[in-house]
Amino acid sequence: MAVAGIVSVGQPALAAAGGGGSATTSGTSAPAPTSSSGFAAAAATTKAGRNSHGISAQHLDGACNLYSNGDGDLCLWYLQSYGGSHADFFYSDNDLNNNTFSSPGAGQGARVGNNSESAWNYDQHLTARVYTGVNSTGTAGTIAPSSGGNFTPTFINNVESFIWV
Repeated sequence: MAVAGIVSVGQPALAAAGGGGSATTSGTSAPAPTSSSGFAAAAATTKAGRNSHGISAQHLDGACNLYSNGDGDLCLWYLQSYGGSHADFFYSDNDLNNNTFSSPGAGQGARVGNNSESAWNYDQHLTARVYTGVNSTGTAGTIAPSSGGNFTPTFINNVESFIWV
C-alpha cells in the first residue's frame, strides 16, 4: 500500500489495481489549513463514509479544513506550488469534471478535472488515491496523509477522480 511520506520525482505511477506510487513531488510545505473544532458526523470519518459521496457543510466550502479529530480535506490547486484558486474535498469524488475551483485567484471558476497542478492532503489518517480517469479508472497515484506537492508529470493537469484509502 502507500509508503509513509512522499517518494521522489519521476517515479512512475502504477496501474490502478496496484494502488499507485506517489502522485506528487516532495519538498514543498502546505498552506496553513483552516482549523475546525469538533465534527459531528462520526460515520463520515471512516473510509467508507468518506467514499459515500456525501454532502455536508465541510465539503466544497472553499477552505482547506483540518478538523480537531485529524480528519481533513484534499485540496487541489489550479497552479503549481499551491498557486491560484483551489478546490477542497472532504468526500471522495468520482468525477472532478463536475467541480470548479472556488477560491479567489487564477483559475477561479475553471473545471477541476484535468486542471490541477498541485495538491495537499490535510487528512491525518487517510490517503487520497487520485486517478487519471473518472470513476477511479486509469492510472492511480497516492497522496499520503499530511502530505502533497506539485503533481508529477503523469498527474499534472490529468486528475479526474479520487477516493480515500
